[in-house]
Amino acid sequence: MGPFRLGVKPTIHSLVRFLHGFYADFPVHEEGDFADFHVAIERPRLFRRWFRPQVFFAWDAFRPFHPYPLDMAVPLFEWGLNWCLAGHAHTWLLVHAAVVEKGGRACLLAAKPESGKSTLCALLTGCGWRLFSDEFALIEPGTARVYPLPRPISLKGGAIGVVRHLFPHLYMKTVCRNRITGEDMAYVKPPSEAVARMHESAKISYVVFPRYRAEASLTVHRVVRSRALLALADNAFNYAVLGRDGFETLALVVEEAEALDFCYGDTDQGLRWFNECLCPQNLPGRGMC
Repeated sequence: MGPFRLGVKPTIHSLVRFLHGFYADFPVHEEGDFADFHVAIERPRLFRRWFRPQVFFAWDAFRPFHPYPLDMAVPLFEWGLNWCLAGHAHTWLLVHAAVVEKGGRACLLAAKPESGKSTLCALLTGCGWRLFSDEFALIEPGTARVYPLPRPISLKGGAIGVVRHLFPHLYMKTVCRNRITGEDMAYVKPPSEAVARMHESAKISYVVFPRYRAEASLTVHRVVRSRALLALADNAFNYAVLGRDGFETLALVVEEAEALDFCYGDTDQGLRWFNECLCPQNLPGRGMC
């Protein structure tokens, strides 16, 4: 899984099917080989195994979360992986951002929840951008290079229908209904090319702060470097852990990449802007149409 090895013990049928379908292109190692993280989705014993059945996420036998309903085993697995990475993968500066790449130029989509980041990531993947990650930008400290971590893209609610309608060639499946929000949850499988090239890093050329607003006109504004740095630091999981290295890395990123505030309400128009204006021929500082 990118630069990580995962040891997983899947005992839930829905999770087994999910791994076979969505992680089918990833290399598999022998049981007992080294793994960065050993995780499992487990069912409790006694009556909770049958009455309102639940599941736990376990990391090296430690259970960091409360139990979830059995039918949410798949999102619990993905959320648990996010927790493992965010709290322990300090070889990289970890920024909460989707990352896509085209022509050797990586674009960070850094945004707060409910901004449409994952939806935009799936849409760009559908129209030819290489998927690096839906959740994490793995930035090498002291550089402006980002490393791939291709995993299934998480979608919910109305975004599922939009992506399915525009890009039916993407392998996508609704896995459950979120008991908390009441919305359907679906995942998009990482394209085979993204998995095959998951050890090929790229230079960060663009940092885009996307916002989807229904019926909004497309607006794009350059973001000053100081504001971009603060926004990325606010979105980073381990900025404080890395200390000076974290600050200098983000300073280098905003120095070399073009930072843009991007708001759109029409999906076709938004995708056209990405494909026409953030193309490889455009040099940093001249990428905005």
